[in-house]
Amino acid sequence: MLFILNRIDIFRTDRNWPETENRFVEDAISKIKYELSEQLKEYTEEIDTLQVIKLSTWAALLALQIKNNDEIYSAEASKKARNNFLELIDENILEDLPFKTERWSRNDRNRVADALWQKSYAEEFEQCLREHISQHFPRLVIPQAIERFNIAAGNAITEWALQTTSAILNSSEEKYQEECERISSTRLQLDRFLQLSNTKLREPFEKIDKKIKEVLADESEDDLVLYLEKSIRSLNDIEEYNELKEKLYPLFGWRNDIGRGINQILEPVAKSLDTGKISLDSPNLKKANVLNVNLLANCLRRLVNLGYTGSIAKAGKIMEARTEDEKKRLKQLNEELNELAIHLNIVMDDVLKQIVNQELDRMYQAVVELFKCHLSHLEKGTNNIAPNVAIKFPDSKLIKIDRKPKFNLSFKAGFAITPGTWEEQIQVLKTKRTWYTLWIAKKTYYEIEYKTRSSNNAEIPSTEKLLNNWQIQLKQEDKQIVTEVSRWLLEQIDCLKKNVDEVQEEVINRYQERLDTANREISIDYEMQKNIWQPMQQKSQSLAQEFFKLEDFLNYE
Repeated sequence: MLFILNRIDIFRTDRNWPETENRFVEDAISKIKYELSEQLKEYTEEIDTLQVIKLSTWAALLALQIKNNDEIYSAEASKKARNNFLELIDENILEDLPFKTERWSRNDRNRVADALWQKSYAEEFEQCLREHISQHFPRLVIPQAIERFNIAAGNAITEWALQTTSAILNSSEEKYQEECERISSTRLQLDRFLQLSNTKLREPFEKIDKKIKEVLADESEDDLVLYLEKSIRSLNDIEEYNELKEKLYPLFGWRNDIGRGINQILEPVAKSLDTGKISLDSPNLKKANVLNVNLLANCLRRLVNLGYTGSIAKAGKIMEARTEDEKKRLKQLNEELNELAIHLNIVMDDVLKQIVNQELDRMYQAVVELFKCHLSHLEKGTNNIAPNVAIKFPDSKLIKIDRKPKFNLSFKAGFAITPGTWEEQIQVLKTKRTWYTLWIAKKTYYEIEYKTRSSNNAEIPSTEKLLNNWQIQLKQEDKQIVTEVSRWLLEQIDCLKKNVDEVQEEVINRYQERLDTANREISIDYEMQKNIWQPMQQKSQSLAQEFFKLEDFLNYE
């Protein structure tokens, strides 16, 4: 990685420059490394060595344009440089310059351009970029070219040389039988070694699969994601895989990353409802379809207009709708909250597809790293068991991950409206005869009566409850996701084991065929051929070692 801190010239106007510039650069580098380490833990080692350089892009561009042979083009760039970057031009140069840039000579322009080029850090940038490319380009290109060569020819040459020389040297009658027995014994040793290695690789994921079954059967309350993390990290305790370190983080870190993405969508939604001001300005929301985001914004406006804002949105409210208007309003509010969930689902589905695809790509790469490490261990082990057979396990040929796991996430909102009753006070007009009129005249009066009425009751949730509810719904998907990841990993391990077994079997079979052919073609001049082929065998072994060293060196680089 190569990072550029642009517009660094802004600090030139500070009284205590360059202290402020250096302080900013140190702080920026620290923040970049921290943020990358948090987001991409599997690249921790690479992040420690990333390069950060300073540059004033516009000033550097003007330096190039000023030196252009086109006088008009050069004059326009000179004017922009004078108007915007006086602090980058030395005082002794400024004193010699005419006020109007049209009067600058070619020498004046060149002096200004050189000053801009130097003080914009363009020279350092150019040098750093050149070194960066020369350092990393071979690492990006050559290993793939070498691997393609090895798959197409190198491995075949090595195998043919080692196997042919060994077959001819063991083709005499007395040695032929011994070699056949040795091949049978080697097959058994290789099978045991490959099976043991496969068991070691499968063990953490089989434990996860077993734990999933326990959780689904309510026999365990363990957090499956934490158990997944613990099981995968246990691979670092196995000697063959201890160099992986954080490379496998994406296999269990997806919950944090997906949760972070969801929060970045939900927080501006909650803030819009709390404040009543609709603002969906979030990096992740910008990834979504604009039409869908606008529909979400319209839904939020309707909720605000219905009163779901301010204190109600922040704290929630227990509401009793008595009149038809109140019931209608409560129903409408419930429908709009459900509409909010629908629109959020659409937007989230759009954004989460991108987040999930990114996480799946990282998981895919983590499995590739795991399998590369596994194949490297297998290759060393099989060649120790059968040094004259030249067994190779090329990464690109054997690591064939046929699919990615699938995540399906959805959310619900709204609230329950329950029927209830309430007592309404009613004034009833009544009459009675009074004693002081000798019960002749009537007097009217009002009496309070209570009548039972129906109502719709609901607890309107606060935005905090809505957010927590969506987070809980996400957590409920953990079981399904861990189950999918675990089964996917076991599938890929089984697929890799099948491919490895096939390659190993084919190589051994080819050696057996070459041995059988050499035995059939044996002649009386065996001793003479032996004297010829023994040095060739030594050379073929050296050739194989050279190929292995080249590949190991490039992988290390």
